[in-house]
Amino acid sequence: MLKRIDHVGVIVDSLEEAKRFLGNLRMEFDRDLELPDRLRAAFYRCGEVQVEIIEITEPRERVQRLGEDMARIEHIALEVDDLAGTLQALDGLGVKVKTAKPILIGNSLNLWTLPETCDGVMYQLIQRGDVGGERR
Repeated sequence: MLKRIDHVGVIVDSLEEAKRFLGNLRMEFDRDLELPDRLRAAFYRCGEVQVEIIEITEPRERVQRLGEDMARIEHIALEVDDLAGTLQALDGLGVKVKTAKPILIGNSLNLWTLPETCDGVMYQLIQRGDVGGERR
């Protein structure tokens, strides 16, 4: 069911400052991501796991996800073999997800759990490969 930890998502106040800091730590830059009018992000590799730093650009979403903090860990992303099967197993544990259908980002299907249904932690579930879904 679970393959590995893919990345840890951290919401930051300033993407440029966070990029500079991770660069000074000599973490390996992997890629940028932008969802226009919503967020900008960058991925840095640390061994087999990545850190995703995210700056929310949409004002209401920024307040909701970051609040008054300078930064906070928002989610842990887990790569799974079979998203549908994983969802079925998690549903049996009472875990609910944020959207009815997976979101297609690049070539990956993604779902996010509701933190209140998994001990306060939001998990992003990722199924990689040639998959279909609602594109974001």
